[in-house]
Amino acid sequence: MDEMAEIERLKALMLKKVYFVMRRKIVAPEKLGAVMLDHYNWIIGLEKAGQVFASGPVSTRDGKPGVGMTIFRADDWDAAEAMAAGDPFVQCGAADFTIEQWQLNEGRVTMSYDMSDQTTRFN
Repeated sequence: MDEMAEIERLKALMLKKVYFVMRRKIVAPEKLGAVMLDHYNWIIGLEKAGQVFASGPVSTRDGKPGVGMTIFRADDWDAAEAMAAGDPFVQCGAADFTIEQWQLNEGRVTMSYDMSDQTTRFN
């Protein structure tokens, strides 16, 4: 099999699931405290509704805070932008955001379930 045929074969096997990535940049940190609980309730609500794949802050190698990142399960750009605009950090002017489309091709999720104490672990 030649190299191009192998590349096409591998690409055909990939998941190709599309998500939308919100990158949140804090522009007015002094406004965060007043809406922190609202922000957590907002993101947990989206999580419980199945609209969030993953979310959390990122940092630089030396530990300095970077942007926040949320990966939405959305049908299109407009839906992702509407979800992002609902973030209390954005609504109060503490953060700006950008949306990018992300195609998930590769990766692995593993799960362990211990019946003895009913604990679950994902890696």
